[in-house]
Amino acid sequence: MDAGQLWLYREKIDPAGVTEVSIGPDTPPAALRHLAGAAPLSLTKLTIGDERARPDLTWRYLPNLVRHLDDIIGGSPELRELTIAKCPIQRIPDSVAGLAGLRTLVVSWTGIDRVPDWVFELPSLTGLGLAHNNLTELPPSVAAANRLIDLDLGFNKFAEVPSGIWALTGLERLTMQGCPLEKIPPDILRLPALTELVLGRRGRAGITVPPPEVVARGLTAIKSYWAQEQASGLDFLAEAKLLIVGEPGAGKTTLAKKILDAGYALDPDEGSTQGIGVFSWRFPSGVRAGDGLIERDFRVNVWDFGGQEIYHATHQFFLTKRSVYVLLCDERKEDTDFHYWLDVINLLSAGSPLIIVQNRKQGRGRPLDLGTLRQEYPNLVGTLAVDLSSNDGLAELLTRVRRELELLPHVGSALPKTWQNVRLALEADERSHISAEKFFEICAAEGFTREEDMRQLGGYLHDLGVCLFFQDDPLLGKTVILKPEWGTTAVYRVLDDPLIIESRGVFDPADLRRIWHEPAYQSMQGELLRLMGRFSLCFTVPGTTTYVAPQLLSGQRPSYRWDEPGDLTLRYDYDVMPKGIVRRLIVELHDLIEGNAVWRTGVVLRYDAGRAEVIEDHHRRRLLIRLAGRDPRVMLSVIDRALATIHRSFPDIRFERFRQCDCPVCAGADEPTMFPVRELEDFAVTGDLIQCRNSRRMMDPAVLLSELWKRAEVEAAQPAGPAEVYVSYERSEPAGELVAAIETTPGVLLVRRDPDELRYRDAVQRFLRWLGPRKIVVVVLDDAYVKSRTCMFELTEIAERPDFAKYVFVLADDALLEPLGRVRYARYWEDKRVELLREAEAAGLIEAVRDDVLLYERFRDTIARITDLLVGMNTTSRDELLQALSDL
Repeated sequence: MDAGQLWLYREKIDPAGVTEVSIGPDTPPAALRHLAGAAPLSLTKLTIGDERARPDLTWRYLPNLVRHLDDIIGGSPELRELTIAKCPIQRIPDSVAGLAGLRTLVVSWTGIDRVPDWVFELPSLTGLGLAHNNLTELPPSVAAANRLIDLDLGFNKFAEVPSGIWALTGLERLTMQGCPLEKIPPDILRLPALTELVLGRRGRAGITVPPPEVVARGLTAIKSYWAQEQASGLDFLAEAKLLIVGEPGAGKTTLAKKILDAGYALDPDEGSTQGIGVFSWRFPSGVRAGDGLIERDFRVNVWDFGGQEIYHATHQFFLTKRSVYVLLCDERKEDTDFHYWLDVINLLSAGSPLIIVQNRKQGRGRPLDLGTLRQEYPNLVGTLAVDLSSNDGLAELLTRVRRELELLPHVGSALPKTWQNVRLALEADERSHISAEKFFEICAAEGFTREEDMRQLGGYLHDLGVCLFFQDDPLLGKTVILKPEWGTTAVYRVLDDPLIIESRGVFDPADLRRIWHEPAYQSMQGELLRLMGRFSLCFTVPGTTTYVAPQLLSGQRPSYRWDEPGDLTLRYDYDVMPKGIVRRLIVELHDLIEGNAVWRTGVVLRYDAGRAEVIEDHHRRRLLIRLAGRDPRVMLSVIDRALATIHRSFPDIRFERFRQCDCPVCAGADEPTMFPVRELEDFAVTGDLIQCRNSRRMMDPAVLLSELWKRAEVEAAQPAGPAEVYVSYERSEPAGELVAAIETTPGVLLVRRDPDELRYRDAVQRFLRWLGPRKIVVVVLDDAYVKSRTCMFELTEIAERPDFAKYVFVLADDALLEPLGRVRYARYWEDKRVELLREAEAAGLIEAVRDDVLLYERFRDTIARITDLLVGMNTTSRDELLQALSDL
């Protein structure tokens, strides 16, 4: 029960019999005194604040709360659950120490920077939440909390897991999400009951031990990693990827071969790389191992990426972290799209170092604006020039590349020795692919005993790009592709096939048998076709054995009908837009394609009586979505889920969703106002309205959002509670008398008064907060109201929201019900508008008052149709209103 209600009903409710109480930012001092003075209380649950509320809420009576809080808690010896959230008290109340039966304690968003020792000595405590504070350490007494099952330390400043936690053998769930951790130590094996370790994306970001690929796979993988390390000993990682990217014909393949052999002779007839080429390069190195260096042969997998547009969509599967990137450009040409390559590397590589190499063919070149590029892309570590025809600059380039490889953070990381042994065995295997059973045999030969550990290693090697092992796929999971270039070459042969290109990407099993006719591919055609599906490179036409590669579809939009009235428009704007998002969406939702309405950059979908048109505008880095149908939310949810799946493959992708304004002006505009969905959500939470840029109309964000996603159903079993009444009026004697009468009406809990509590525009915001079952708005529409700017703003907003009518009661002056009276009031605001324009023009301030002029026009027009407005509401008399309120 709310503490404020407990105070209001103090004559009827004995606080000593209440078991649950909540205190909020607006709980008045009288209610706090009442609760503190009613001890002993029978409370079992006390909630102060709300974890779901905005963190910047103002606690009007914080000093009063601090003064009475220890008395309230100390007077509640039966408390089992205590939550203090988003309340800036900056301490854990000392009175909590006496709660012997307390089982759950949550103190979040309170600004605390230390935890008293006695917290961990509470004898019954099983759940402790300390998230979103300023903690850097826990006291040693944490080791004494042997009954603790759930511990939440998320979004604090812990650089390491507090050591005392390793003594909590009964701990089942540990949350460190959002903490700047660098390591999950082997001590985690000391927590046998732990089944859930919550790190989140931000929590995982800085962890280097175990390797990030292991950490990303969760608690089981982390425990397995350390168990194997303890069983087999350590080896140190001396391996990385070098990825060479750039436009076709820049010389990427030549550079890759020059890295392996500086004496490689240029072949003028050498064709462009089909898809991806992979080469192995080794050089002697001193690898960091703890505080020292050990001699190792450094193994580098050099990946040469085809630069053709058709290959760009699959780069995301191989442009990985823990790598060094070389962007090679032909100095004689102007075709290198630096921003595309730098953006996509930034997006996918998590800040991996990048070197721009300018291939100065025959000694000629052009300058680059390197200063600007370095400002925009901090991972750009250097720019070098090389002439591959003469090897001029090659030695300097190799030295710099080796240095960047050796400085990668993961180099020198400790790994279980068995992992390295399996890795070496796979590297020595000449086959392109082996069965999963054979992979397990190799693992067993190197000391693995559990298939779970073998699969974890397979996943780690897959994440590194050493092999392809899709364990979650029933077909691909039977095979480990040891040479990824074997698979990518086969895939790209389909996309490069002239007959399939001519047929706009349509092919069938006969085409695949023709293309994959060699013995190396014949027995693997099913797996290779499935691999194309995993890379979102093709889909099956429903009910047929025909396949379509979306990147080969026609670039022309086909003819189709779209005459949907009142369609809903959304837009996704990307900071960096990877190529091929809409093509991946086409593959993901291919069974929903409407007829032949699909092309290279767009598609029309139909599902459950809803339609959607999705178009990619890569030049402007956006997706445009038009929705139509009885309930567009269903169609949108399907698209939104599919896009979420696609976005997850780009861990650092950033985008913003926009929703079109639906006011009459925007409905016919070439450039309607597009509201960021994030802003709509923020405004809806606070009850604020948001203004259309075109019409200047104030729009309801809750209504705009309700057309996108369905709200949760309100539980029918909620208690009715007293009616809440909001009175909108301008100060006058009759209105004041009415408010006084409403306040004394039985069953009315709360009255909001405009003169005392509202600022300009706040009234409409209150409507959004308060309207609902047993929440009523009373509008006192008299002479003073109609001549008030603030009150008329309310009325114009009510006029735009006929769905609010059932909650609004209007007491109207008789003059407003007569045509002559309405004309006089309309003329009042027209005269105000003309006067304002005249004075502003004389002062040269026309632009400064334009919004006010439009507002006065709205007031004038609203009064002109006031009768229609009142008919839509509950127009009533004073006595009828008071009777209606007492009957609620």
